[in-house]
Amino acid sequence: MRRHLRVLAAVALAGVAVSGLGACGLTDRSTYEDDAKLSANIKSVRLDSGSGGLTLRGKKSLDTVSVHRELRYRGERPEKASHHVENGVLVLGGCGSNCSVHYTVVVPAGLPVTGETGSGAVNLSEVGAVRMTTSSGAVNLNGVSGAVDVRTSNGRIHGRGLRGNGVQARTSNGAVDLVTEIPQSVLAETSNGAISLTVPGGRHNRYRIAAETDNGHKSLNVPNDPAGTYRLDLTTANGAITVKEA
Repeated sequence: MRRHLRVLAAVALAGVAVSGLGACGLTDRSTYEDDAKLSANIKSVRLDSGSGGLTLRGKKSLDTVSVHRELRYRGERPEKASHHVENGVLVLGGCGSNCSVHYTVVVPAGLPVTGETGSGAVNLSEVGAVRMTTSSGAVNLNGVSGAVDVRTSNGRIHGRGLRGNGVQARTSNGAVDLVTEIPQSVLAETSNGAISLTVPGGRHNRYRIAAETDNGHKSLNVPNDPAGTYRLDLTTANGAITVKEA
C-alpha cells in the first residue's frame, strides 16, 4: 500500500517542505512553500520566473507587500531566495533548473506589471499597465487601470474591468474574452478560439470595427463607424466573433 510522509520544517521565512514517500522509496518531486514581507515602497513588478505562474492582487492602503512562494522541484531544494527588490521594482525570478515557482503576491493597487514565464497561468487584479508574455498558460485580468499588452502561445485570455488606454491580447490557441470598462481601442487575435468583446455603449462612443474569422459566425451588435475614435481589430482563424455593448 502506498504511504505518504509529510515533513514540515520551520525556517526563517515560515517555509514548509513536503515530500512523498512511495513503495519504491522517496519520489523525486517535492514541494516547498514560504512567505516574505517587504516594504510597500515598490513602484512596479516584473515576472521573470522561467517556469511557474503568478497570482497578483493590488490592494489600497497597503503597509507591507506579501510574497508567497510555492516551489516544485526535483533533487535538492533551492536555498536562495528567488525574488528581490531592485530600484523599486519587485523582481519575481525563477528557482533554477528542475524547479518551478508559483507566486501569490499582494502589492499596492495600481502598480504596473511586466514580464514573462515559460509555463504557468498569470492572474492579475487591481493593477496598472500590463505587459506580459507566457509560452503556455492562461492570462486572467480583473481591474486594470493602464494599457494592456498580453501574449500567450497556448492559453485563453480573460479580461474584466479594463479601464486603461488600449488593449492588445494575442494567443495562438485559446479563446479571448474581454470587457472594457471605458471606451478604448482593442486588438484581439487567436489562431484557434472564439473572441468575445463587450464595450461601453452610448452615442459618443464610436468604434471602427474590423472582424475576420475563417471558420465561425460573426455577431457584431455595435455600430461600425468608419470615422470612429476607437478601433476594434478582431481576428481568429477558427472561432466565432461577438461584439456587444455593455
